[in-house]
Amino acid sequence: MSRIDLDSFFKYSRATTARDSADPNELLDSGIGFAQLGASAKDMTQLIAERLSAAEDINQAHSVHDRAAGILDQALDTAFENGWQPAELVHVTRQSAGGDGAVVMIEAIGAHAARSSADSIAPESWRDQLSELNVESAGGTSADRFRRWRSYNRRSSAQSWYTLLLVLGCATWLLPLETLLPPPTRWTSRTTPAGPRQAADSKMLGKIRGLLAKAESTQFPAEAEALSAKAQDLMTRYAIDSALLDAENPRSLIDDVISRRIMVSNPYSKAKLLLLHSVCTANGARTVWKKKYLLATMIGLPVDLDLCELLYTSLLVQSARALDEAGESATSRTRSFRHAFLIAYAHRVGERLHDARTRATAAATHQHGSALVPIMAERSDAVDRAYAARYPSTKTITFGSDNAEGWLAGRAAAERADLTGGRERIDKTDLAS
Repeated sequence: MSRIDLDSFFKYSRATTARDSADPNELLDSGIGFAQLGASAKDMTQLIAERLSAAEDINQAHSVHDRAAGILDQALDTAFENGWQPAELVHVTRQSAGGDGAVVMIEAIGAHAARSSADSIAPESWRDQLSELNVESAGGTSADRFRRWRSYNRRSSAQSWYTLLLVLGCATWLLPLETLLPPPTRWTSRTTPAGPRQAADSKMLGKIRGLLAKAESTQFPAEAEALSAKAQDLMTRYAIDSALLDAENPRSLIDDVISRRIMVSNPYSKAKLLLLHSVCTANGARTVWKKKYLLATMIGLPVDLDLCELLYTSLLVQSARALDEAGESATSRTRSFRHAFLIAYAHRVGERLHDARTRATAAATHQHGSALVPIMAERSDAVDRAYAARYPSTKTITFGSDNAEGWLAGRAAAERADLTGGRERIDKTDLAS
């Protein structure tokens, strides 16, 4: 046991020797310490939650409730300064504290948004995350929000305390991440850049997302094919225009290489990571895996990362649908089959994407001339150099599976995956218009 774990243990032992003398503040400190240990200390965390509930029944825990809210506020302040973003906090909280814990974290983020004026001065990406999480900044302090949450969540007092302890344990035990957005202490009225080209890019990507979403949801193959073809048309225009525009600018492309984190969910997180890696490798980007938090970082030029994210999201939907269709027998419902299916799916998709990239490069060179070759080579070199500089100590990980039936089924499904969305049918003269 580490020193902090021993301190928590002794505090808990002292605090629980007699019901009447239990100190809620010591219980809270001990509960957070045990919650930081995760599943190995689940029983102890639950016991402390029950003690906090009992202390509440005899009017001893009103102030400790507010103190718990204050600790979470401080933890969020620290996490945001250490590179964490709102959606990532909810993502990692859901892993350790479940859906109820995610609700608590969203409420705490809402209180932070009010304190930091995030609605008006946070970076655009930050505000987009708040919107997607349905964060409400006009809900009062964290303490006020927690009281409301406990009144409507239909959980016992002990269950509510247990959830809160898990959230606190998670939030107070986060390691720093690479800072990808300005933290709240650096926000000003000029934090969010604006300009007509950014607005046009956002509008174009919105159209592409909408088309892919419709293609994934429709039950009619012909309609899905038409929607995917239109989406790929827009993606091709977007990528080619951006590459040619960048080539006209004499600055070093390495300055334009960015990092972007993707949240990878369980189950089968390794297979999903491999799918992301396959997409990124085929589109000029690199990946780094933060296993502890199920976070993957993509490194590349902005337009390439936009398209990687769109294609990865679409392939996730397609792979889940293919897995459901394959899961009719008892054998295909086993975890080993499903894991092998998704690993093989990602491998085969990677092979197909590599082949498609080779064909696309040859076609683009024929259309735009040999000048396109050094343009693409320079982009690839910029990404590789930025990756080596930012992540000098990474190591390669491998994926495998021993379920042959699942592997074969996954490769077969990947053969049917829509990667080009009708790219071959796009008229080249139309691209030039």
